[in-house]
Amino acid sequence: MITVDEALSLISAHVEPLGHDTIALGDTVGRTLAEPLIARCDAPRQPLSAMDGYAVVERSTAPGRRLKLVGESRAGRGFQGIVQPGQAVRIFTGAPLPDGADYVIMQEYASRDGDHVTFTEGYGPAAHVRAVASDFAKGAELVPAGTRLGARAVVAAAAADVSEVRVARCP
Repeated sequence: MITVDEALSLISAHVEPLGHDTIALGDTVGRTLAEPLIARCDAPRQPLSAMDGYAVVERSTAPGRRLKLVGESRAGRGFQGIVQPGQAVRIFTGAPLPDGADYVIMQEYASRDGDHVTFTEGYGPAAHVRAVASDFAKGAELVPAGTRLGARAVVAAAAADVSEVRVARCP
């Protein structure tokens, strides 16, 4: 009979590391990360609306004040202008916050009349804006090395602009 240390020494003498492969992100589920998964970009990359509602300049908005609607911002197709005080842009969840706007008032507090909108009491103090890098920042470690990859890690990698991943080679 041999000792545990002798057995480990024999195993180490006859086993070679498998090495690593770099593979496409879509092929990584079930594989083990060889190195940490690092974000290549901020997420979100720009301020986004967290609610359906109206993007406004907060300092120019008050309950009962009438604002002029100047456009619309949807996910994938943002408003191209600059929101000025006294103006509002119809905005939907996930849409980019227009330049000039710093606040989103939920649609439940809005009353629309043609190309104007007013807001009722009680819409305040939450801005309903997802800030740049509020999910994760460029350079952040999202998943540590040695992790067996599942769907959540793949989604995080895709959101972080990662298209290839270094994984442990399969035996």
